[in-house]
Amino acid sequence: MSSHVSPLPADWAGYGLAVMVVSLCTAVSWAIHSHLELSNIIMVYLLGVVGVSAWTSRGPSLLASVLSVLAFDFFFVPPYLSFTVLDSQYLITFAVMLVVALVISTLADRIRRQAEAARAAQVSAETERLRNALLSSVSHDLRTPLASITGSASSLLESGEHLDAVTRRELLQAIHEEADRLNRLVQDLLEMTRLESGAVIVRREWHPIEELVGAALGRLGKRLGARPVLTRIPADLPLVPLDGVLIEQLLINLIDNALKYTPETSPIEIAAFGDDDGVMVEVADRGPGLPPGDERRVFDKLYRGQAKAGRGSGLGLAICRGIVEAHGGRIWAENRSEGGVAFRFTLPVKETPPSIPPGDD
Repeated sequence: MSSHVSPLPADWAGYGLAVMVVSLCTAVSWAIHSHLELSNIIMVYLLGVVGVSAWTSRGPSLLASVLSVLAFDFFFVPPYLSFTVLDSQYLITFAVMLVVALVISTLADRIRRQAEAARAAQVSAETERLRNALLSSVSHDLRTPLASITGSASSLLESGEHLDAVTRRELLQAIHEEADRLNRLVQDLLEMTRLESGAVIVRREWHPIEELVGAALGRLGKRLGARPVLTRIPADLPLVPLDGVLIEQLLINLIDNALKYTPETSPIEIAAFGDDDGVMVEVADRGPGLPPGDERRVFDKLYRGQAKAGRGSGLGLAICRGIVEAHGGRIWAENRSEGGVAFRFTLPVKETPPSIPPGDD
């Protein structure tokens, strides 16, 4: 025959709190009961029930109510240290005390549930608002390149044989550029979804920062064009344990952000510094900078700068924050005294980096 062992209540800590609070009320009342009337001692127990009800669920509150009546009877109603009741009027006192305690616990539980429901409704409403804003923004951003692609493709299909070579090339170039823009928008959406769902797995390996900077600049080569890029990365900068794919995407997003909000001839500056905690990387520009107070908002989803606000998905910098936080670092933005804005992020190095043999690149 198998024996069945009942599991502990899910709110066992709450039941323990109920016992502890009733014990404390008893100790306090016993210490000063000679100076108090029984009605005041009842108030001490009811106060304890209120506290338990405010901090725990209905079950522990009910236990505190019952234990309060039993403790009051055992310690403060003659004959003392006994559950025997000689005066029947105390039975009414016990009943009233129990009813009041139960009402208090019930009301407190109801108020707590209503507060939790209100918080859940507020979170749900905020989530729905963000979802609607995201869908509205994304639908607009997707329609723009799609309209351009459709228009250019229609022109080629309907009048291609009548167009000169230069016009046909311009239409094909527009299709290519808008398709690339559409691809970036979709990639941003997918990356943001992965980061928020916790599906991103950081695969840390030791990398030199200059290698990732070079890879990011290489991928942005066509968009950079003739724009000057100034890099300041010390030769003795230590290796950093990071996910090369994610950090390369982070650098691409920061550089791409600088491309959007600065003139075509304005230089972009990339620097890296070592400190006791790891490495700090900076991507700076000489554009208009950020409006005062927006240094933190730029990392919120769907935030866009005032200039060229219609470009981009508004997710690039939010993705940057997610990538940096996944690495245990932090990212922030500061307006520069000489003009423009600097985006800085840190990557912690908690272990001793491996040494690079002389002559290895």
